[in-house]
Amino acid sequence: MKTVRIDALRPGDHIFSDRKSRLYFHHGIYVGDQMVIHLMGPSKTYNLKPCQRCGFKPQAGIFKTCLDCFLNGHSLYRYEYDVSYLKLVFKRSGSCSIWDCRPANQVVETAYRLLEDKSFGSYNFFLNNCEDFAVYCKTGMALSNQTAGLFGFNLVGAVGYHATKGIYEAFTN
Repeated sequence: MKTVRIDALRPGDHIFSDRKSRLYFHHGIYVGDQMVIHLMGPSKTYNLKPCQRCGFKPQAGIFKTCLDCFLNGHSLYRYEYDVSYLKLVFKRSGSCSIWDCRPANQVVETAYRLLEDKSFGSYNFFLNNCEDFAVYCKTGMALSNQTAGLFGFNLVGAVGYHATKGIYEAFTN
């Protein structure tokens, strides 16, 4: 995976950052001005002082934070959309999707709406995680291939995505 420079980010980008020696990734939506909206799960860092730049104090839920809080000292990557099935199978899980994505302004609006309404639900690593949140903002569907990839199910995920995408398109076109 290729890292992304901060000055290359555009509002509406789905970004992610490695955690635990790249065992998994933290995902969010870049909304401009070096700020990110993302869903956070439980953390052992809740006793930290609030960030001096954005005021964020780590806790579970959907939050808008500065890019520094989102990255937490780790690398920055941009999630890819509309990739081939073959690329999905062989690329690192949690880094790409076969789905098309919405226009950037709609992605940012969705992220802000979910932030304001707190309507995305509670964090669950397997069923409602940060990748689900970011993919939902980009596509309108909460899907994560990261958790499937942890268990080696990228091929199954690709087939499942193909079937789901066909059903979704049949009902929306």
